[in-house]
This record gives sequence, C-alpha cells and structure tokens, in this order.
Amino acid sequence: MHISRSAFEMVGFSHWTATLAVFGCILGSLVDIPLMESPISAYPGWYMTAMSQYTAAFPTTFHPLYLAVNVGGCIIPLVVSAHLLLRGRASFFKSVLGVAVVAAVTYYAAEAIPGEGIVLPFWLSPLLAAVMGLALARGYRRSPPLAYISGTIGTLIGADILSLLTPGILPALSPMQLLRPQPVVLSIGGAGVFDGIFLTGIIAVLLAAGIVCLFRGSCEGANE
Repeated sequence: MHISRSAFEMVGFSHWTATLAVFGCILGSLVDIPLMESPISAYPGWYMTAMSQYTAAFPTTFHPLYLAVNVGGCIIPLVVSAHLLLRGRASFFKSVLGVAVVAAVTYYAAEAIPGEGIVLPFWLSPLLAAVMGLALARGYRRSPPLAYISGTIGTLIGADILSLLTPGILPALSPMQLLRPQPVVLSIGGAGVFDGIFLTGIIAVLLAAGIVCLFRGSCEGANE
C-alpha cells in the first residue's frame, strides 16, 4: 500500500489524495457494476450481421454470463487518468498515442482462458507502458503520468474491451461445456483485489520513475 501510494504521488497526487486513490482501487476491486439485467448466452442479431461481413464463421452460443464493470480496476483508473489530463500532467495527444500502442500490443497478446478470463503476461503491460511514458515524455515529471495513462487505459481497451468484442471470444471464455451452477460474470477490469489494471498502473509508474533516476544517478531534482 505504501508503494502504491508513492506511485500515485509520483503522478502528481497529494499524500492524502494518493492514499484515498489506493484505498479506492483496493476496495473498489471488490465491486462489480452489472451492465445488463439478465445473462446472455448468444450474440445479438445486430452483432452477427456486422461481424459476418469481416470474419469467417465462429461459435455464436456460450454458457450464460453477465457483463460487468469493476470499480477499482476500470472506473477509478479512468477517473485518475481523466484527472491527470485535465490538470495538464500529461499531453492529450501523447497519451492517445501511448494508449493506442499499449492497446494494440495487449490485444494481440491477450489469451482467453475458459472460466478465468482474459490473461496477459504479467510483465507486458507495465513494461510497455513505462517505455511509452519515457519515450513520449520530456523529463521525469511527464513520464510517470504518461506511463500510468498508457498502461491502464491501453490495457483496458486492448485486453478487455476489444477482446470481448472480438468474434468468438465470449464462447471461448464461457463455452457451453463449462459446468457452472450459475451464470459466469465477466468483469471489465476486475480480477481480485490486486487486479491487473491496478498493478499495471502502479508498476508502470515505478518503472518509468526508477529508470529516469537510474540514468540521472539520483532522483533529487529529477522532477524539473
């Protein structure tokens, strides 16, 4: 928790705001907001019509499931990223570029595991986000916010949202032969207390700041 708070302070939050953000992410990771009132077990007709023009035949039915949004792993990172952009901590256009690169790489690297969800190599998103933050930023002050935005939003879009929209992913995640006593819940941004999006943002910030300090030989005065 102390390390997580330090990461939020590096992107420009005050001590108490950083503490609130950490507790919000941890507690919020336990809360899923449903996107639908009843479970779905097949792709809707409009989706089938749109996708049939671009892809070959794919499974269309799956075990009943609910789609939800996780508070700590999706909503809070979105709010934090919006705050950083509105406060001028990161360039909007550079953030869009960083998010696009992370989203593209994580989309192609993501793997659908039945009964578990979308899985990525643990190191991929934080390392890629840190690299994008360092490559796009000019100085220590800009790189941690860019790394956080690129890592969290890029992973949300690429690994979660785009993957779920890909034809055949929902049947792969929840195949008909999957034995469950109740519908499966697929939560965007959610995977336990220390979910992937939360850790991606924290580790990306620490990597970006640490690399800058390493090359400078000291972190003192590095925020100028």
